[in-house]
Amino acid sequence: MNSENVIIYLTSLVAIGIIVVGILTTYLHSIIIAPIVIIGVVLAIFVLLSKGNFSHKIESIEKLCFIITFIAIICSFILLYKPM
Repeated sequence: MNSENVIIYLTSLVAIGIIVVGILTTYLHSIIIAPIVIIGVVLAIFVLLSKGNFSHKIESIEKLCFIITFIAIICSFILLYKPM
């Protein structure tokens, strides 16, 4: 297995994890976490499209989406656990 396939595999696991945890958190706790699910779906689409020549074109978009996802997670936790 070459390194690009390993990165695609690990990225897909991260995207699936974001979607599953986001759906569970949204359903069980609060609707504030819902944007994380949407961002996870977008990342999953990027991972599925990255199997061909398209992968070189979306690397910068994928990195940007990871940064946006990280910021959304931070904002969601700040809003979720802020004192009342």
